[in-house]
Amino acid sequence: MKREYKINSRNSTVLGYPGRDFDWSEFDWEGKSIHKAIFKGHDDIKAPLPWIDDGLIEPNCQYLHVPYEFREKGTSYRVRPNPSMRAGSTYRGKVVNKQTVIKKEDGWYWVLE
Repeated sequence: MKREYKINSRNSTVLGYPGRDFDWSEFDWEGKSIHKAIFKGHDDIKAPLPWIDDGLIEPNCQYLHVPYEFREKGTSYRVRPNPSMRAGSTYRGKVVNKQTVIKKEDGWYWVLE
């Protein structure tokens, strides 16, 4: 059985810290931010769209790289599901066999199988 959970500060970690510790309005989920070049002759950098990384946490787990404070710092942070949502864990009474990420019209979702 698959369950989808919209990614938010309560079901995610950022750089290994609780998602609630971060200002989620600073994430650029649309890739619209521009980081101004600080050196002459260098081009401004457009934020990338969030991208999925496979299996680097553990097998059967995905996470996202999402631009964060991109205008000011030009950084992208790792957004992962909470540890209880990762493969091999029990989430809401069910064992998670696989965890993936999908994008829908209204945002990004953790998908648990």
